[in-house]
Amino acid sequence: MTVEAPFALHISWTCYGNWLPGDERGYVSNTLLPERGFDPKRNLPGTPYTADDAYTRDRARRLQKQPTARLSRDQARCVAAALVEAAQRRGWRIVRAAVMANHVHVVVMDCPDDGPQVRRVLKGCTQAALCEFAGQQRRWWTASGSDRY
Repeated sequence: MTVEAPFALHISWTCYGNWLPGDERGYVSNTLLPERGFDPKRNLPGTPYTADDAYTRDRARRLQKQPTARLSRDQARCVAAALVEAAQRRGWRIVRAAVMANHVHVVVMDCPDDGPQVRRVLKGCTQAALCEFAGQQRRWWTASGSDRY
């Protein structure tokens, strides 16, 4: 009988409209070129990230379909409760989490060895909870996120 070594996933994602491609703090996205085309994103461990590209950032801001989402304290508490409920329902264990105004970090164990799937579940459950809490359908999270062991 083989016993798998325990692992944890560090899942993180941002609120909609925060940390756009081109952000001065740094970003991992394609960088648009004014003359057409793009420089591809660099997302390998040890590779420096790209930072501060006004052309890319301005275009990303113009493409936003809704206002930037920033969580209030009550909305952050709603997210935290939804994370706990989602994990409990599935038998997962959240060992650490942080819900900030503009992004979320969750360290989860006893979950499937599939970061993108775990992230989709957590984002989906919290998206639904926030819409119900706010009494409106809107986009709270950006697409994708980060899944690391």
